[in-house]
Amino acid sequence: MNVVPELTVPASEFKDDGDPTTIEIVFVTKKSDGPSRVSEDGEVIFLYKASDKTQQKLIARAFEIRLARSESGT
Repeated sequence: MNVVPELTVPASEFKDDGDPTTIEIVFVTKKSDGPSRVSEDGEVIFLYKASDKTQQKLIARAFEIRLARSESGT
């Protein structure tokens, strides 16, 4: 896991590191960047004022997405 403590671009413009073996956790400080969520490919977790419980759920979701992708070969 890689941590991005602060975005320098809007969340919609954030580019992941391109490494399929890592998950990036990005801390979002602006409400306009959206709610806490996992990217569609499971590569990035965006956290906006997320509780520990929410963080744990999103991390688990990211791994589920990645596992499903690896099983389907995509």
